[in-house]
Amino acid sequence: MCGRYVAATPPDQLAQLFGVTDVRAGDLGPRWNVAPTMDVYAVAEGSDGERRLGTFRWGLVPWFSTGPGGGAKMINARAETAAEKPSFRRAMERRRCIIPADGFYEWLRNGKEKLPHLFAAADGSVLGLAGLWELWRSKDEPDADPLRTCAILTTTANATMAPIHNRMPVLLAPDAWSAWLDRGTTRACDVAELLAPAPEGVLVRRAVSPRVNNVRNDDVELLQPVPQATLGASSEP
Repeated sequence: MCGRYVAATPPDQLAQLFGVTDVRAGDLGPRWNVAPTMDVYAVAEGSDGERRLGTFRWGLVPWFSTGPGGGAKMINARAETAAEKPSFRRAMERRRCIIPADGFYEWLRNGKEKLPHLFAAADGSVLGLAGLWELWRSKDEPDADPLRTCAILTTTANATMAPIHNRMPVLLAPDAWSAWLDRGTTRACDVAELLAPAPEGVLVRRAVSPRVNNVRNDDVELLQPVPQATLGASSEP
């Protein structure tokens, strides 16, 4: 699962990093506690093959939904089954994206406590999370702009992640970005090998302040390490 993350890198730097030729996102500012239903950056390929950076609402609303309200419950999609689910099948075929993150949070459950941990790239780089995006249009307002939404794909935890949680976001290596975004690839099986757990050594983790638990707290101090909590296995809620 991935329910909060860090997005501090500005769009012009993201465009350069991800080879974007068309930036359609305004500057959302640095954010240290991104939560579901917020606007987020994502990189996707247009029908013309051009790579774009856009703004999407986090929480995928399927195209066939009667309303946008259910998106908050669809922030993640399981990589193993997304292609089989009506809500994600079309996106897996033609609407794959990359969601940039400077790190993501996960919580160790210790009784009634939820102890947050930050996972970030060991080399300090921006992570490319495998995502799916969709367009939703209101039947009552056919001339209104469509709602663009997205979800993060998750997979089995690697050894770095497993002591905290049994799932993790799919992290795409730079040499996999083109294959993942390619809209000419329409069979989910052709990109399935990209959805494996991250290799060991890619991530580092550290315990951080419980202030992360409150989404209203959004400042760089959230990234400061705190004394390491006692680790134990947790299961997916």
